[in-house]
Amino acid sequence: MNQITKYRREFHRYAETGWNEVRTSARIAEILAGLGAKDIHVGRNAVNIQTVKSPIDLSEKTRRANMERAISQGADPVLVRSTEGYPGVVAVIDTGHPGPVSALRFDIDCLPYDEKDADGSRAFSEDFSSVNPGCVHACGHDGHTAIGLGLASDIIKHPDDYRGVIKLLFQPAEETFFGAASIVDKGFLDDVDHFIAVHLALSAQNEPLPSGAIACGINDFLSVRQLDVTFHGRAAHPCGAAQEGRNALLAACSAALSLHAIAPHEKGLTRVNVGMINGGLCANTIPPECSLRLEYRGQFPEISQYLKERVFDILGGTAKTYGLTYTFEDYGEVPAARSDSCLVEAVRQAASRIPWFNKIYAEGNLGGSDDASVMMNHVQQHGGKAVYIGIGTDISQPVHNPGFDFDEDCLEPSVSLLSLMLKDYL
Repeated sequence: MNQITKYRREFHRYAETGWNEVRTSARIAEILAGLGAKDIHVGRNAVNIQTVKSPIDLSEKTRRANMERAISQGADPVLVRSTEGYPGVVAVIDTGHPGPVSALRFDIDCLPYDEKDADGSRAFSEDFSSVNPGCVHACGHDGHTAIGLGLASDIIKHPDDYRGVIKLLFQPAEETFFGAASIVDKGFLDDVDHFIAVHLALSAQNEPLPSGAIACGINDFLSVRQLDVTFHGRAAHPCGAAQEGRNALLAACSAALSLHAIAPHEKGLTRVNVGMINGGLCANTIPPECSLRLEYRGQFPEISQYLKERVFDILGGTAKTYGLTYTFEDYGEVPAARSDSCLVEAVRQAASRIPWFNKIYAEGNLGGSDDASVMMNHVQQHGGKAVYIGIGTDISQPVHNPGFDFDEDCLEPSVSLLSLMLKDYL
């Protein structure tokens, strides 16, 4: 088994959700230092903590618990303490040769549910399934982290093959809030000429990319905005003075149905989803409060604005219909993005030189969101170029399924691709 695969399995075994990736961060820093990296930023030196807001819990109690768990699971105590319980790692490698500033993003967080012990599950049969309850790498971020470390190894071992300054961004919290923005707000992308992100198990021509395939750029990013909404009603007995009650649970259910009935926009992709509803006290009391968590996504700014207007029309109209009020918390928007065509072509040329890539698509499908778009937009707004690459790999289940696994043979070719991009095409 090669070292990159070993990295992947280690991070899979010790999966950590967004803003809890303390062991992951400490181990990444330890591996980078062992390879010879000198300029390593960890924790609050890698991410801007002021960017992170509710509902993220970065209390001292939570951070201390994450640090204790990280040490108990084999992370270096000195490096764990250096994180102060904050995740994220940035390695800055100056090759010593004139050239551009390049940055590559590798997300490190997992998803918040248990791994599935299905028939034939390789993670269970080969003993690298997640040991942390409610934590599973079901979106390939363990593979992304391993690819980043494999690339770091090659750059550090062969500095004369590379040019310029290379920044490796091991980003927390892609699956939740503020991960990419916290690194952007720290200033690491202000001077970047070229930005690259990779993701395993995407699609092209609306079909999953198998092993050996690659999508050289992604352009169908959707912006995403998430809201926590609470309807405030009035409790009452459903048989005595029911007219005095204001049923917040019915309001939330009605709003959920109406939100899912928002008409799609003719200009591009639209998505609305109510993912959680929580409310009520008991069977014989009219629910005085009920909360729901929702998101809406649009391919272009005008679609996002259309969805925003319709969402708040529905929330306000529902509140008025049921005679109650509502409040909300807005976690901000992750924007849409597009890959620059010049870098898409560079990816195509590099992939054509690697025998493992036997099916090359110029454009692939994400059909969703990734906060790498925050980094892409920032670099492009500062005059740089950006690309988001889809790596093909045979999978056991779709991403975000607890039984997800991928063909580990994709890892080394992915490192080779990024290495070629940095050496010959940027």
